[in-house]
Amino acid sequence: MIREELWDFPHSMQLKVMGAADAPLEEAVVEILETHLEDFDRHAHLSSKPSTKGNFVSLTASVVLRDRDQLETVYRELNACPHVKITL
Repeated sequence: MIREELWDFPHSMQLKVMGAADAPLEEAVVEILETHLEDFDRHAHLSSKPSTKGNFVSLTASVVLRDRDQLETVYRELNACPHVKITL
């Protein structure tokens, strides 16, 4: 549960997502973020980095969340995505 009194909205943050390198992780994450964040631009706000052995990939998205509901929805959908192993 999000304790809203600890957050200032709108809230800028770096959202981290990890998954298997051979999965369509980036496409899935971009679809979720573009659905819920009207100003998300994958070319300007998303970077990726492969793991040392190349088995996994880490995505970092620079996002601005407008309220608690949007924050919870984005995390809920990312965590429900079969290609996402970890969200931070």
